[in-house]
Amino acid sequence: MPRHVRRNLLLGVGLALGAAVIALGRDDDRVAADLGRRDLAPAPAALAAAVMPAAPAEPAPPPHRPSLPVTAPPPRPAADGSPTVDLARMELHGDRYLAPMTDGRMAVLTIDPAIQAVAEKVLRRARAPRGAIVVTHPDGRILALAGRRTEDPTGAGEGISDPSLALDAWAPSASIFKVVSAAALVEAGVGQHDKVCFHGGLRSVMESNLTDSRQDNRCEDLAYGVAHSQNAIIAKLVHQHLSPAQLGEVAHRFGFDRALPLPVPGSFGHATIPTAKGVEFAKTAAGFQNVELSVVGGALLANTVATGGIAAPPRLIAGFEGDPAAPPGGLGQRVLEETVADEVAKMMGEACTDGSAAKAFAGRDRIPGVQVAGKTGTLSTTEPFYMQYSWFVGFAKTTKPSLSIAVLLGNPELWQIKAHTAARMVLIEALKSRAGS
Repeated sequence: MPRHVRRNLLLGVGLALGAAVIALGRDDDRVAADLGRRDLAPAPAALAAAVMPAAPAEPAPPPHRPSLPVTAPPPRPAADGSPTVDLARMELHGDRYLAPMTDGRMAVLTIDPAIQAVAEKVLRRARAPRGAIVVTHPDGRILALAGRRTEDPTGAGEGISDPSLALDAWAPSASIFKVVSAAALVEAGVGQHDKVCFHGGLRSVMESNLTDSRQDNRCEDLAYGVAHSQNAIIAKLVHQHLSPAQLGEVAHRFGFDRALPLPVPGSFGHATIPTAKGVEFAKTAAGFQNVELSVVGGALLANTVATGGIAAPPRLIAGFEGDPAAPPGGLGQRVLEETVADEVAKMMGEACTDGSAAKAFAGRDRIPGVQVAGKTGTLSTTEPFYMQYSWFVGFAKTTKPSLSIAVLLGNPELWQIKAHTAARMVLIEALKSRAGS
């Protein structure tokens, strides 16, 4: 083969491999909203070997594969001994889901079959080792409750359905807790457009972030801090304007450390607020530590903001087979004054138009004619294996909310999609399904 032909051939191969590497590193805003398109595949082993540097000569340790359940766990009794629903045995009958209860009755669930189907499909597409999605109606009805897990820490394989991943607080809240901190700040008199000067704060909170200093080289407002998850802004404002008791009281009002009024065991979430001001308190307010949130708790938190500050009790049972009378629903409690909820809602809206969720809701794959309000969160752990917790909680439409949603993906290092993109996929189909309701 002539030398110039060999040279051109090698150049072409090199360019192709380089393009593949770039494609693998692109953010998830490239993922199509159309669920009918083929799922993204993991990077082929041959391609990874070709583009990555050679491994050291020493032998590699065996892969760590923790033992996760391969079947959905059995139903757990309620703490007060009341009858519970066995979600692992729920079945679709016509246009409704039925599930047996521990007292022998058959419950008709509030779950919408179309929304549940798309939530399950998105979880399969996300291929996270652990993931869950919950969608609620403003009146508290749970329209989708889906969880998926795999034995493989890479998320490979078909996975199994595990509703407990939507009900248990198994992950840190990360920056979702900034919604609570923002509400407490607004109650304390901080306006969403009040400026604060800061430095750093991209991935941590330090003692120097809490007070004014010569290092402060930029000034933004609370709305920017929420929309862009700017930790230094939240930390400094909380340190200056809130006591630990104030923040803890607002968290409790939202639902943290309170029992969920549902016929299934679960938790809204847990918040351990440090008793003294300082960097540990600031880190907690920014979502770095001491706070866990369930996916159903995330959906209820977003729903409280969407309804103007009313916490509608979650409902999972619409009735019972053979009994046309629907069980009475509880009355919602006011958690925030309407003016406070509206301020927080505007900040969450900015997160989707110009902030951390803009790639999913303001880019080329945005939902046409629909404005979404929400909050993202990201935090990583290495135990029992590496997972990047990717959160999104929010609601649509911003002017007249009809759905609230929470998505949590415990992604591997080679993730497929992030939570805000998964939420967009679900909302597209869910809004269509509820259009005539």
